[in-house]
Amino acid sequence: MVKGQLYSQIFIYILTIIIVSFILVYGYNAVQNFKKRAEQVSCLKFKNDLINAVEAISSDFGSIKRKELQLCSGYSSVCFVETFESPNLPNDIDPIIRDSILSSTGRNVFLLENIAKESFYAGRISVDPDVLCIKASNSKVDLKIEGRGNHAVISRWSG
Repeated sequence: MVKGQLYSQIFIYILTIIIVSFILVYGYNAVQNFKKRAEQVSCLKFKNDLINAVEAISSDFGSIKRKELQLCSGYSSVCFVETFESPNLPNDIDPIIRDSILSSTGRNVFLLENIAKESFYAGRISVDPDVLCIKASNSKVDLKIEGRGNHAVISRWSG
């Protein structure tokens, strides 16, 4: 084998390793971005489904609807805060939820991991007790939503 051919083969091997490395890194990043987008979509779906359910039933006095919602990945529970009347705050609630209520942000749904991570306004809701937290079972929460004419009452579905 000629010395020049040996150098060209080494160059081809090095170039192949570099190209394969770039492809692997790009593929890994693409998969990670896809997973992040899927998590964002599941959170938006949860938020929109809850808002639509509250909005749809609020004006329908006396009707009751069972709503099973898929919670965003990574969250273990959801807390609802009374917004139809002024809530009485228990002492053992998450400090982030307490601060949000006391500063009148208007947010009444909080997604919890170990602490509250995400929150939004779901419409005029009433809960008993004034801060109702529901743990997810298989990443799902089972809710009972009852229309009261001008707001909705949310509770745990016990069926």
